Amino acid sequence: MIKEAIGIAATIDEAKESAISELNAGLDDDVQFEIIDMPKKKVLGIFGGSPAKVRAYIEIDDPAPKKAPKKQNKKNDAVKENKEPKENKPKAKNEKKEKPAPAPVEKADAVDASTLPADSQAAKAVEYIKGVLLGLGCTDITVKVALFDGGATIILEGEGLGVVIGHRGETLDALQYLASLAANNGNGYFKVSIDIGNYRERREKTLISLAHRMANQALKSGRNRSLEPMNPYERRIIHTAIQEIDGVSSHSVGEGDRRHIVITPDNATPRAPKKTSAPVENREPKKDSEALPLYGKIK
Repeated sequence: MIKEAIGIAATIDEAKESAISELNAGLDDDVQFEIIDMPKKKVLGIFGGSPAKVRAYIEIDDPAPKKAPKKQNKKNDAVKENKEPKENKPKAKNEKKEKPAPAPVEKADAVDASTLPADSQAAKAVEYIKGVLLGLGCTDITVKVALFDGGATIILEGEGLGVVIGHRGETLDALQYLASLAANNGNGYFKVSIDIGNYRERREKTLISLAHRMANQALKSGRNRSLEPMNPYERRIIHTAIQEIDGVSSHSVGEGDRRHIVITPDNATPRAPKKTSAPVENREPKKDSEALPLYGKIK
């Protein structure tokens, strides 16, 4: 039986991870992919563009047919009723328990931005962000702030905020940096973090899942696996996740926007060196005969 799911995200890798999470596939499962739509970048990071769309499918065993219920024996039922109920046995250690997803701390501690003192650094950051949102046409937006030691997390809620996140969070990172400058204004360092729909938390989970999957592929194949270019924040998440996996390591290569992570297995198969042609012996360059005229024989 074929089980499939559709993943939609900003990049092909993210769409694959989204589809895999829908399938609940394990690291060892043979998941096949079909790219339906390639992503298109937005003009100036704001206008147009479309996400990637990927179909993931996996072949699973057909469910076993249900057995017919056994006929009840009245004598056995009567005996069972006279017996004392058995105590509940403790669950086995290997039995997995589903843990509820922890609620974001920022939302629990957040307060309305209007309650902040006007001269506070958090209020200055909020004022700057509101000005940018107004310029982008985002008017019906709720702004909450969760203060922590040395900074604040600004939580934005409302419609049409996808334009603020941008391609792989690039617009969000830029806005966060500019809001930090507005909050500090040359006075100390006040860290500003912007969160939209728990994007940071969801992105971190996606990157950790991607790191485990690519590391598993590197271990199976014995060859390096390269990831897409990422910003320093995302590369740090990948490196941290790889450090917890035995048998693989990671390093960054490239410059600027092309800098990306390469995952290397400890048992990497060395590639054979490219064959080169035999060196040509030094020969004297051919010289034109001095007896011939400049333009050859002219009749």
